[in-house]
Amino acid sequence: MIQKFLFLFLCVVSIAAQNIQVVPIAKKDIQYKSKIYTNDVLLVQVNKKYNCNKYLNLIDLKKNKYYATHYIAKNRVICFKDVTIPEVKKVKFRFGNLEIEKEAELIKETKSYIKIKNLDGTIEKIYTDGRN
Repeated sequence: MIQKFLFLFLCVVSIAAQNIQVVPIAKKDIQYKSKIYTNDVLLVQVNKKYNCNKYLNLIDLKKNKYYATHYIAKNRVICFKDVTIPEVKKVKFRFGNLEIEKEAELIKETKSYIKIKNLDGTIEKIYTDGRN
């Protein structure tokens, strides 16, 4: 009787120990607000349970442009809460017959110039006569 119980206990423990899952891990340090590419992520089989509701999927990573919401250290698991898809803001402006569309945020517009904020955070001033 004790041998059967011991055998059953060892079977349950061995099944529970084989809880292997595939998780995405950062190959290198990923900076804040930088784009995450597929070659930045490595899929690894682990036995350990991580505090993550949903892991980043490589199929979704190939379909969309994901950016880091914070600094992600090397060899750290990447969750969906660690990445975001930014909303793209486009600015259209006309200078006579020339129409320009740029991914940026409009800050100020006057008759002589337009001031925009680029995606990388730099502020650019574009004059209507074409000078910088």
